[in-house]
Amino acid sequence: MSAKTFTSLLQTADIRLNARHIRLGASALGATLIAVIIAQFALSNNLVTPLGTPVGGDFAAFWTAAKALAAGDGASIYYAPVFHDWLARIAPPQESWGLSWQYPPTYYFAVAFLALLPYWLGYAVWTGGGLAIFAASTRSAGVTGLALLAALATPAVFQTVITGQNGFLTAGLLIGATLFVDKRPVLAGICAALLTMKPQLGLLLPVAYIAGGHWRAFITAGAGAMLLAGASVAAFGFETWDAFIDSLRTVDKHIRDGLMPLYKMPTIYATVLMAGAPLLVAQILHGIGALCAGAATFIIWWRSNDKALKSAVVCCGAFMVAPYAYYYELTIMVAPFALLALQSARSNDWRPFDQLMLLALFLIPLILPGEPQRTGFNLSVVMTLLAFGFVLRRMTPAPHKQ
Repeated sequence: MSAKTFTSLLQTADIRLNARHIRLGASALGATLIAVIIAQFALSNNLVTPLGTPVGGDFAAFWTAAKALAAGDGASIYYAPVFHDWLARIAPPQESWGLSWQYPPTYYFAVAFLALLPYWLGYAVWTGGGLAIFAASTRSAGVTGLALLAALATPAVFQTVITGQNGFLTAGLLIGATLFVDKRPVLAGICAALLTMKPQLGLLLPVAYIAGGHWRAFITAGAGAMLLAGASVAAFGFETWDAFIDSLRTVDKHIRDGLMPLYKMPTIYATVLMAGAPLLVAQILHGIGALCAGAATFIIWWRSNDKALKSAVVCCGAFMVAPYAYYYELTIMVAPFALLALQSARSNDWRPFDQLMLLALFLIPLILPGEPQRTGFNLSVVMTLLAFGFVLRRMTPAPHKQ
């Protein structure tokens, strides 16, 4: 194949989407995903779907933890047998549960209210309220109109709904922590402090704040995190923290031994382990990936005034820094990448394959997490690497603007 033919094929592979394409595609996909969500309720029996999974998926963990906390078992459920006993007694019936309680005690503040609600209503409030927070924060960040429709119709949003997970709350906090930092630094710091309830996804925020000189946000985040931790000790006792820290050792061992669902984790660490590499190799490659993400974050927050790019590097870099994260948390990328797309559309500075890459980022979560397997290729990490590659391309001006 000649160079000319290869170049022609590349140009053919590139795409250009217009407003009509986006409107039709987002509407059709969104309607389909909504129908699937409704169907899981309509076809369920005793809150169990035809596939045998509970309605709301992992929401059972949050609801059960709230019930256990109300009964005084806030510390003991960090031990898997105790938590599984609680699930077996009150959650939708399952032959066995693969869930465990791994959140820091500060997360009890977010879920405690669920103890007051029946399961189905709790799931509706948890998911609907989370989606409202996500939509409002995304809109406040500047994603409006057709772009907001596309953002809400993403398969990443669908995955968060169908799994009953907390990606909406996490995404809302990251939007606040990264996109509001210039005009509302105290609010950004508070969001960063609250994100310590899901600490592995906020590891790059200190790097970002220091590089950008956002000291008010940095100090607010630090003080807020300490206050939140102190409040959790006062409310739930030191024993909950002891149990949580002990559970982390168990989780780490399970990841290293391949007992966790690595195919669901879009991280370098999980990907290398899943490929069958030794633990040391996984640790080294994870460290290299984390350093790359940290360096990109520092450079972008130090040099750039592009708030969307600054948010995007923190959000996609989170999956390179964290050894432990799941595909349903990819929702955190939606708002910053939607903003990047909006900027390119308004200034017409699309680069080759930009829209193709964004379309892939939009659609890939639809086929995640892939087939359950302990070894082999990790499909979910494609999202992380593709998103990080998109960010790296944006670190230099478009060719026609240089």
